Amino acid sequence: MMAAGATRLAAMLALMFCATTAFAQTYPTRPIRIVVPYAAGSTTDLQGRMIADVLAESMGQPVIVENRAGASGTIGSERVSRAEPDGYTLVLGSAASHLVSAVLMATPPYDPTRDFAPVSLVTKYPNVVVVNPSMGVRTMGELIQAMRDKPGTPYGTAGPTTAGRLTAELLQSRLGLKMTMVPYNGSAPAMTDLVAGHLPMAIVDIAPVAPLLNTGKVIPLAVTSTVRSPIAPQIPTLAETGIKDFESVAWLGLFAPPDTPLWIREKLSAEIRNGLNRPELRNKIEQSGAILVASTPQELHDYLSTELAQWRIRVRENNIKAD
Repeated sequence: MMAAGATRLAAMLALMFCATTAFAQTYPTRPIRIVVPYAAGSTTDLQGRMIADVLAESMGQPVIVENRAGASGTIGSERVSRAEPDGYTLVLGSAASHLVSAVLMATPPYDPTRDFAPVSLVTKYPNVVVVNPSMGVRTMGELIQAMRDKPGTPYGTAGPTTAGRLTAELLQSRLGLKMTMVPYNGSAPAMTDLVAGHLPMAIVDIAPVAPLLNTGKVIPLAVTSTVRSPIAPQIPTLAETGIKDFESVAWLGLFAPPDTPLWIREKLSAEIRNGLNRPELRNKIEQSGAILVASTPQELHDYLSTELAQWRIRVRENNIKAD
């Protein structure tokens, strides 16, 4: 009896293994949808379409990008958190939608680690500390002294729930400064006011700053990543200016609904890693101001968990609010 039961169990397990293996060999069998929770034409949208092209080419199925913008990326992201965990619906989340919203919103719409399954940390985007020439500073040391001489110096950000905002809060905490946030609806309008002289400084992602670097209209002081930006290697990191052990960057990561099988996510991440590391695509990504990461699902899980834990402590200790 026991032998017969063991035989039946072994047969069932073998059938399950064969079914899973067959599914793995055929996935995907229909179009995949990547929700980009930001507007068409945005940096996230462009990255999403690049990922879609890579996956479509390597996996033999159409990959459709669907823009569902709103609420710092949380509207489109929340929809994906409730989708079927079958590998056919993904979201290209960001530091704003999957980190800042969770640590700053009083009632965030989801838990980034519980309500999503990680696929790949795709890219990191350094923020840059940039000033108008009229401010009369040329280095981070001079800027810090200027802000100590004049507490409450205004700075522009792409919005109150962005990585640039968190960067400013961390700088204030680390250096004992007092700055006044001026939130904009994106980095581009902040840079417009900076160039026009309506704003003395800004902390924004590097992409909209890059075209202005050789015009004399702005002065970049430092990037907030641990390495220099490929698009502007002449700008030092904050560590190189004397502010050690500092990283506060924007990033993009691909997520699936919770309970999406690991083998599906590993297959997707491997295809992304192989595709984006092709020289022509890596160069295109770097020219957009990004640093290519293309991680495994576990690496994204570990990175996000660490970021959430660190920023929750910083937000609580410094009483940082969403607005």
